[in-house]
Amino acid sequence: MLVNGASAAASLLFALIIFHGILQMAMAQDCPLDFSASNFTLAASACSNNETRGTCCRYINALIAISISRYANLTSNIGAPPELRETCLRSVSQSLELYGTPRNATVFCGLGTKIRVHYQCKGRKTVTQMLKSPRFGDVSSNCIMPLSVESNCKKCLNASILYLHRLVGDEANVTLSNCRDATFTTIASQVDVVSAVDTASCFFGIPGIGSMSDKSPPSLPPIISPSQFHASSPSELPSKDHRNHYRLTIIPAIGIFITSVAVLLLIVMILLIRKKSRQLEDSEVPDKTSWKAFPTRSFRKLQEGPASMFRKFSYKETKKATNNFNTIIGQGGFGTVYKAQFSDGFVVAVKRMDKVSEQAEDDFCREIELLGRLHHRHLVSLRGFCVDRRERFLMYEYMENGSLKDHLHSTGKTPLSWQTRIQIAIDVANALEYLHFYCEPPLCHRDIKSSNILLDENFVAKVADFGLAHASKTGAISIEPMNTDIRGTPGYMDPEYVVNEELTEKSDVYSYGVLLLELVSGRRAIQDGRNLVEWSQIYMADESRLPELVDPNVGESFDLEQLLTIASIIRWCTQREGRARPSIKQVLRVLYESSDPMHIGFVNAMEDGDYEGGERSKGKVHRSEVIYHSGDARYLPSSSSTTRSYCSRSFLLESGSP
Repeated sequence: MLVNGASAAASLLFALIIFHGILQMAMAQDCPLDFSASNFTLAASACSNNETRGTCCRYINALIAISISRYANLTSNIGAPPELRETCLRSVSQSLELYGTPRNATVFCGLGTKIRVHYQCKGRKTVTQMLKSPRFGDVSSNCIMPLSVESNCKKCLNASILYLHRLVGDEANVTLSNCRDATFTTIASQVDVVSAVDTASCFFGIPGIGSMSDKSPPSLPPIISPSQFHASSPSELPSKDHRNHYRLTIIPAIGIFITSVAVLLLIVMILLIRKKSRQLEDSEVPDKTSWKAFPTRSFRKLQEGPASMFRKFSYKETKKATNNFNTIIGQGGFGTVYKAQFSDGFVVAVKRMDKVSEQAEDDFCREIELLGRLHHRHLVSLRGFCVDRRERFLMYEYMENGSLKDHLHSTGKTPLSWQTRIQIAIDVANALEYLHFYCEPPLCHRDIKSSNILLDENFVAKVADFGLAHASKTGAISIEPMNTDIRGTPGYMDPEYVVNEELTEKSDVYSYGVLLLELVSGRRAIQDGRNLVEWSQIYMADESRLPELVDPNVGESFDLEQLLTIASIIRWCTQREGRARPSIKQVLRVLYESSDPMHIGFVNAMEDGDYEGGERSKGKVHRSEVIYHSGDARYLPSSSSTTRSYCSRSFLLESGSP
């Protein structure tokens, strides 16, 4: 009976979908987005070269965003209407192919999925709604034309990032791409087409896009000011084409009715299928069900592998070890952390995921897979896991002194001494050096921040939370296209990554620079509505004011020469362009020499290969070579192995430090 009913419903649904398709063809209109000012030749040129695929995607994104901003100027809507989005996507795709763009470029860039023809930011779909959102006025006041001037562009980008941080909250792993594009559209809709192109060049990091303005785009009606948006109702806004007033209303009404019936039938079918699935689930053994529900092939490999790799815990014993989940020691965007003590005396920190989504499953599996092969004294080690239907737990080694964030920003904690802070900075740099230089493939952590730095009973720092880690070069660990959604924590995120969406080790170096500044100043990455790097500039610019930068809790117990070196490292790491930043290996050498300059002779001996039992893996490294290759230091001896390397502060200043 159930089968016959489902078959009849499926047949009717199929017929309704066909009829609905015919109605959609009848209602099809031209795309309302104007691409006449778009220089598709630039995009075709970038997309023809596999090495510039990231630039290719940014060109396509920028061309569409500029067209949407012109449409928003006319209608206040930040995107094409739902019924015309497919038409617009076909129009863009056909135009790109006409100019010689390879078909696989649009697939790689995610045209229609990642690059859209409509934007929505936290429920805001119109320019009016964006302008009325809290603190958007700060963005408008800081985005002063022309944005082709670098200082104006930088100021506008910083204001936009700060606005987005306030809008989406302090949670980690936030997705900013859609809101960023909506912010750009709102700003660009308020200016003329030339200024809109300059704005796109700033937001998307494509200097050459300015040539678009040479194509003499069709004239636009007067720009709609923010006050006009607030004063006018949607019905008073101008439309693009007066023929829309003559659109038939009966056909869309029929289409809506047919769609509603089809959706209703689909819901009934889904409910029937889910009910049957639950019955089958309940009839199976719980443990087997849990593993069947888990989709990742790499995780099943762990289940089938050696039992000694990770200890598997049951939900029951995890609940008991955490005193019914009452031993909370931390909270974050991923979920809650508990202290757990098992019956055999085994003590761990348990990370419990709040909700199991597809993205959360990916992060869960990635962390297990990575920590299964990463072993370093400054990386938090995974001790076990628990999977029970809709529950996911990771068990880590227990770190007695909690997170660095707690010690810097929580009341009631004993302030960290200056030397402890410097040693923590060295420990974190050691961990990053291991990830960037001695993993295969090299890895980027992507979320270096004070809450992800944990301290053991001796205040030895270890880096945690590998849910966002990605392969930085070609490799097999969860690689995504370079135009992937922006994910990370505001305040620590590399500004170049926000614009280009291209991930490199230098993004971690930027985050490390912010962390180093946080260690010195004791201030949060974003505090009192200001970015920490931006706030520190007034002190960093004047050497005599540097002591004012130091956390008052440290008092005067800091080494001035060491502070000067740390300030130089911070300036170097937080350069706007990634290529101007050092590698973490170079940073580590400077830190070591600053903390213990007596070892410089040992370093020179290491570089010359004059030590007992040593090997000359890449020949002698001369000081001039180090300066010439200041952007990369893979040939330097590893501080993550049995040797350590140092260099003088003068090396830092000579090799491109600002």
